[in-house]
Amino acid sequence: MRGPLSELDGRSFDVVVIGGGVVGASAAQHIAAGGRTTLLVDQGDFGSGTSSRSSRLLYSGLAYFSPDYALWRFAYRPKDLLQRVRMARLSMQCRTELASTMPERVSRHTFFFPVFEGGDYPGWKVDLGYRALGLFGSSKVPLSYRRLPAAKAAEQFGLVGLMDRSRLTSVAVFDEYQYQWAERICLDTMLDAERCGATIRNYTTATRLDPLPGGGWRVTLEDAASPGATVTVEAGTLVNTAGPWADRLLRKTSGPVPQKKHLVGIKGVNLLVKLPDSCRGTGFEMISSIGQPFYCMPWGDHHFFGPTETIFEDEPGAVRVLPEEADFIIAEANRALPSLNLTTSDIVYRWAGVRPRTTSETASGVKSLTIHDMAAEGMPGALTVTGCPIMTHRHAGRMIAARVAQMGKATGTPAPLSYAAKPMPGDGPLSPERLRQAAEHEHVETLVDLLFRRVPVGWAPEMGLGDARQAAETVADLLGWDEARIGHEVDAYRRFTAENFAPRALQAQAGSAEAVA
Repeated sequence: MRGPLSELDGRSFDVVVIGGGVVGASAAQHIAAGGRTTLLVDQGDFGSGTSSRSSRLLYSGLAYFSPDYALWRFAYRPKDLLQRVRMARLSMQCRTELASTMPERVSRHTFFFPVFEGGDYPGWKVDLGYRALGLFGSSKVPLSYRRLPAAKAAEQFGLVGLMDRSRLTSVAVFDEYQYQWAERICLDTMLDAERCGATIRNYTTATRLDPLPGGGWRVTLEDAASPGATVTVEAGTLVNTAGPWADRLLRKTSGPVPQKKHLVGIKGVNLLVKLPDSCRGTGFEMISSIGQPFYCMPWGDHHFFGPTETIFEDEPGAVRVLPEEADFIIAEANRALPSLNLTTSDIVYRWAGVRPRTTSETASGVKSLTIHDMAAEGMPGALTVTGCPIMTHRHAGRMIAARVAQMGKATGTPAPLSYAAKPMPGDGPLSPERLRQAAEHEHVETLVDLLFRRVPVGWAPEMGLGDARQAAETVADLLGWDEARIGHEVDAYRRFTAENFAPRALQAQAGSAEAVA
């Protein structure tokens, strides 16, 4: 259990990091390892925002050599070409690094890119993009690219056999890596930041940012468990890694409020379904009917389709899947795999998230990490980070730490960081040993924290709904939960899954209860 917020009152740090997603965790890890006293806070649980709603793909970087990008543009925009090459190379390097140092958290899968007769993406162009990516690959984590005739690919792979064979001429086949558990990558990184000396605290909101006369910041913090009770801390440098909340955080300064918009929220929706067993472990990437990326991702015995890409300007925590978005993805899935005739009744669960895309990204679509020096906008000693996907979080952490090192002296003790996955005891995710270790050592505050982000239960098809009470009872003594609190946590867990995922399992339980009544 966390100590009281009052333990932080009046303390000074070299750096305060606000935002406990995977980028904030990596920033705190690298900054603390460099010998800077570091505090990281998040308004919710660690890894519960954008980091928990990603495509879960350790992406090879194909978008930077997108087959729909006109080659003639490079002649007029040579800087665009260089940027694409740089980002594609970075993607492959980060892919290799994470798969090599944290193999327990990723899995390798066979993916396809279909080539259709008369399509906008002929085979030679697809070959060119993947061959270019292959130049940046590693023998440890290969792309293993090849292109097969449609008939041969359909014979070898069940998922290809479900595609529109009347138009399919060939299929690009390659290896992609998937985060088995994105939230755990964030937690492993956060716990290593703590080991390196960082102070980390979830469910703690930064409510006010006051610039200090001699430089630095006073940050007012409020505990979610005790609204209205606040403390203040001071720091020489402020790092804003609040993801889609980053611009909202900047408006909490009592000094000059930045007028520039640093990010635009991009809403992505995904739907989990059960495909035939012959499709297990394979997926595809293609372009949708409206010219946007569309994928089918393996997820255990299931698959999920997505995403949508629409601008979202409301409170990021309020993002939900709309009926018309589910209809669109089902229609695109049937366009890709017409023999399945999927309907919305096939959806096992659904989810939506908001990605913080940098507003300064050009129309060419080159997406990259941006570290904004807020001194130019009246906030000296502050950095804001946007546009960083999970796959490049370590690169982002190193870049942020390097910038911070230029902004002030370190007063702490350096420590060697570790990129390794943290060991997890017990024989399975619901073993008492694993649940109790998480509750005692991993900053668990709620049952949702435990089952979604400390053990891999929440994202299973049944979403842990049948295991919630037993899990709560297993850790109740460690977290100080009496019978009333156990009931509250179980009810809150069911509400969380219902509101955010609309799981079929919960709907089935409700239907059974109504039938009995």
